[in-house]
Amino acid sequence: MKKRILIALCVILYLSSCESQNNGIIEGTIVSNNRSGFWSGINISRNKPVSFIFRNNSVTSVNSGGYMLQAGDEAPGSTNNNLDGEIISGNKFIWNGIDIAATITHGIFLGYNKNVLVKYNYLYRIPTGIVLKSNGMTNVSGGVAYNIINKTGTIGVVVKGINGINIFNNTFYSDQVKWTSKLKPGTPYGLVDIYANDGLNPLKYSKGTKIRNNIFYTVHQICNINIVEEVDAEGFESDYNIFWCESGTPMFKYLGVEKTFAEWQALGYDTHSRVINPNFINFTDFVPSIRLDYGIDLGSDWKTGLSTKAVWKAGSSPATTDQNSAWQVGARIY
Repeated sequence: MKKRILIALCVILYLSSCESQNNGIIEGTIVSNNRSGFWSGINISRNKPVSFIFRNNSVTSVNSGGYMLQAGDEAPGSTNNNLDGEIISGNKFIWNGIDIAATITHGIFLGYNKNVLVKYNYLYRIPTGIVLKSNGMTNVSGGVAYNIINKTGTIGVVVKGINGINIFNNTFYSDQVKWTSKLKPGTPYGLVDIYANDGLNPLKYSKGTKIRNNIFYTVHQICNINIVEEVDAEGFESDYNIFWCESGTPMFKYLGVEKTFAEWQALGYDTHSRVINPNFINFTDFVPSIRLDYGIDLGSDWKTGLSTKAVWKAGSSPATTDQNSAWQVGARIY
């Protein structure tokens, strides 16, 4: 039985690779990986420029290393930015591996490509959810918007050595605990972690990140947003978000120092944001019990969010709804 599963997986990956080379679209596939060690994930060909779309797929895995979707590079090279403007939309990623702090399996990996658009995805238990990194590339479009990032292991969104990342109208939920040991569950990082690409010399920092209209819900007092270096704070904006922590004040980290919500606001961030319980109907769908009209209008490019009735099924797009009246926060829109 296991052999059949692995053979089926290889066939799916082969077809996916061919499809990405021919027309740039992978849609409606179901991939289930049972390899517990390193897995390269669905590895998208980047040998030549492609207008790539990964849409309405289902990916389930248990791998303790590597990727689930590898749609980018780890280092500078000739294939960099060949997926410029790629779109990752309407997919469901589920990770069923063993949760320990040392596991950093990447869910959606988009290294060394700019202007990517990641929207309407559902991520469940992914150790490192969405990874954007480069050697100082600057986005002029795209962003991470209207995703549900549920039970993140270590980091929800990584911004590493890349400029101009927009993180709009997502819903983050974490019941993760603080880090105590690499062999136990726990995280020392933020749900959004912003830092330099420290694998390069000189370092390449992450400037101009904008975080707006998101819901951050934590059970324990882990960090919501982490800015590692002072240069990473250049052009940084965070506002009109909702934060809630079941265990006390929401926490942040700035230049290595933990900050309470009040201390974070004193730095000039999230001055219009609220600390309120979004009162989700449940912790699977993350539909607030009432509208949460605490956001700011982000313009026509970002007006369409997930419907309160959206579900994820391979081959079908989750239902969407346009913002209406006051701008709502989070991924689900009434």
